[in-house]
Amino acid sequence: MRDACFVAGLAKIAPEVPKHRPHKVLHSLTYRQDFVRPTFVVDITDEFEQKVAAVRCYSSQFDGEVQAGEVFPNGEPLYDVIRHYAATYGSLIRTRYGEPYSTTEMMRVDDVVALEVATF
Repeated sequence: MRDACFVAGLAKIAPEVPKHRPHKVLHSLTYRQDFVRPTFVVDITDEFEQKVAAVRCYSSQFDGEVQAGEVFPNGEPLYDVIRHYAATYGSLIRTRYGEPYSTTEMMRVDDVVALEVATF
């Protein structure tokens, strides 16, 4: 992904195509089975039901399914898996639901006192 974003910013690769390079590449970690510690977690509590509604738009593929191939082979209904993952990541930032992301770069913090999550 990172390499593709770099190449997309080169003018000589495809001169007829406008060059573009994103400011930041974020990697979603939500459903990884090999745990990678997120760089940050976004509070999605207010948007969570909208997320579930968006997944339900594909109900012909998911309704009644208790696993999604090899991604969720635990026998739990997919919609429950989505809720549990979001609740797990939300608990890391002391909110009801969260969405984890990772970046390859360090994140800059200008004011450590302004960080919302307390250690204790």
